[in-house]
Amino acid sequence: MLDIKVLGTGCVGCLKMEQLVIEALQALGARDAKVELVTEERMIEYGLLGDRAPGLLINGKLAWAGSAPTKEQVTEWLQHALASAPV
Repeated sequence: MLDIKVLGTGCVGCLKMEQLVIEALQALGARDAKVELVTEERMIEYGLLGDRAPGLLINGKLAWAGSAPTKEQVTEWLQHALASAPV
């Protein structure tokens, strides 16, 4: 199962990233994934400050921070994570 966390303040960029992740997972047919929006007060637990939001963690690893990536980038990262996931 993929564990995905979108780290953000609830800003437009954070919500956009969350939507990109959901769309990419649907396009990949990945049904075994948990997507969580982690807000400001918990972002620091993951080493991300508000000025670097939004951030994207995939299985505990920071994949991106500072802006919303493209849908193609998100899809590529998720494909890699799915391929690397234990069976």
